Amino acid sequence: MENEFLEKLIESYKLSEDEHRKILNELKKRVFLNKVAEKDPSIMFVIGQPGCGKTTFIQNTDLSSYTIINSDDYRRFSKYSDEILDKYPTYYTKLTNFDAHLWGDELFSYAMANSYSALREKAPVDYSLLETIKAIPDEYDATIDLVVTGNLASLLATRERYEKTILKSKNARLSNIEAHNRCYNLLPDFISKCLACGVKVNYIVPRNNGFDMIPVGNDGLSLLERLRKESNEQVCLDYETRTNNIKKAMINRNAPQEQFDELNKIEKIYLEIVNSKSAEHIKPEDLDSER
Repeated sequence: MENEFLEKLIESYKLSEDEHRKILNELKKRVFLNKVAEKDPSIMFVIGQPGCGKTTFIQNTDLSSYTIINSDDYRRFSKYSDEILDKYPTYYTKLTNFDAHLWGDELFSYAMANSYSALREKAPVDYSLLETIKAIPDEYDATIDLVVTGNLASLLATRERYEKTILKSKNARLSNIEAHNRCYNLLPDFISKCLACGVKVNYIVPRNNGFDMIPVGNDGLSLLERLRKESNEQVCLDYETRTNNIKKAMINRNAPQEQFDELNKIEKIYLEIVNSKSAEHIKPEDLDSER
């Protein structure tokens, strides 16, 4: 889709200020129902690229003391949600970002203003979240939990999730690869800046149907690179089987060509990983013999 046309669509699907404010007030009632202010409130950010397992981690962890704020949960409140899902499913996230992210920011600010412990689930694509973190009042204990997987692992997971959900509901949301990659590429420097600011950071690593929590120290970036690499190499073991299943599901529902094109982009990442792994196993003497 041409960028100029996409930008026009984004503008056309923004709610009016009154419409946005009305839904915000309704969300406040729902999100903070039965929540109470705390003397020593905490803030937790669960971050990572789309498909890394943020929501799964939250759902499988006892976080009952937190008010969970996730902008993805609010996309459906736009009056244009169904229309976008029907006409532009591949770009649903981009076309609903403005109001959904703004609601998330406003609800988070409301939580801090009223001394609620809050958990913010985010896939940062720029440094605006870092500015939010820096502005957190001193009385709050703030932690960043980064759910760590490789880019191949998360991209494949977003496609599997979509194919599973679309069978049950037209409200299935397909993550945009461009936004995924922006987040994935940003995270190392983002984490580095958070550590420089003295913010406590943990890596959350999916393992054996559970999660390991690793406090991040001075070796944070090298550890992140290693964990990502291990994740991608693990996914490569059954990549072809999983991809074939995705393709079959797409063919059965007559998926648009642009979604097949995006799957081809994931295939290129897989091949790069396989070729890189093969190159690591070539011995210097093997290269000499070829010469």
